[in-house]
Amino acid sequence: MDLQGRVAVVTGAGSGLGRAAALALADHGADVVVAGLDPPELETGEGLAATAAAIEATGRRSLGIEADISDPRAVAALASDTADALGGADILVNNAAIYPTRPWVEVDESEWDRVFAVNARGYFTCCKAFHPHMRNRGGGSIVSISSITFFVGHAGFIHYVSSKGAVVGLTRALAREVGPENIRVNAIAPGAFPTRAERLPGRDLEKMNRDVLGAQALKRRGRPEDVAGAVVFLASELSGFITGQTLLVDGGWYLH
Repeated sequence: MDLQGRVAVVTGAGSGLGRAAALALADHGADVVVAGLDPPELETGEGLAATAAAIEATGRRSLGIEADISDPRAVAALASDTADALGGADILVNNAAIYPTRPWVEVDESEWDRVFAVNARGYFTCCKAFHPHMRNRGGGSIVSISSITFFVGHAGFIHYVSSKGAVVGLTRALAREVGPENIRVNAIAPGAFPTRAERLPGRDLEKMNRDVLGAQALKRRGRPEDVAGAVVFLASELSGFITGQTLLVDGGWYLH
């Protein structure tokens, strides 16, 4: 899984799964642009600047760029800055997402649109912005983060679950479109991971932990590094004949 000479862009890389993916790509030789918006309350070692610094400490080049992927102008600037600083991108990891929670009857149209603007349209916009880089560099790999919630259904997140289903559809359709240009497009559907996304107000974490372990075939909680390993695999030539697929990294939760 040698990524020497490759440039990767990871959105939502300030914490959680995105940070782990960015560090793993750097560990395997890639230079990495970390992009997105920092969470409101940073924990120790979190944030785009911290991720970029950790990557540079490995000897790889890195660039931290604040970018709201729901804003096409910000995405265009991200692609332009990446080209100026590092010559373009070979790998795009669409990871940034928002996940408000409430019963479906309380979700209004503005909140629905806001979730889709980031979790679905934002991924499409990033793919479109970085497509010329990959085409001009002879190919590339796009990896988008979906969710186990699309496969099992999940109450309280109807807009999030729907947007993650859209990611699966985007992956399949785009793979057909860009395959002739030697660009591969795949998705990862993570299960439940003990990241910031789990620590929602009012959630009983002990009960959730029991429920997750009960649902999984593997009786341990997932680690961000588990998803990061799958990202590196799908970004590398070891997966060179794989495209249009969604890989579930869920400890055997959804086995159908």
